[in-house]
Amino acid sequence: MVNGWKVTAIIFIVYSVLLTSLGVWGYVEITAEEEAINNCYYNTCAEYPDAWYEYGVCTCYDIDEYGEYEVAKTTYTP
Repeated sequence: MVNGWKVTAIIFIVYSVLLTSLGVWGYVEITAEEEAINNCYYNTCAEYPDAWYEYGVCTCYDIDEYGEYEVAKTTYTP
């Protein structure tokens, strides 16, 4: 097997490209999610004391006269 190292090199290069692509894709997804969370907390729900962002839904909470949280506003992000 004289050309065995070439096959190993090609497999390693393909593996490295796939792993790098996966890492870049994950970074882009996490950055987009963080941007959406910050937009929910600091722009959409700035006037409310608490907010929650999950799966594209931003929910703002306000405190009622009994001291409990109630939903004040809900927005959906595509």
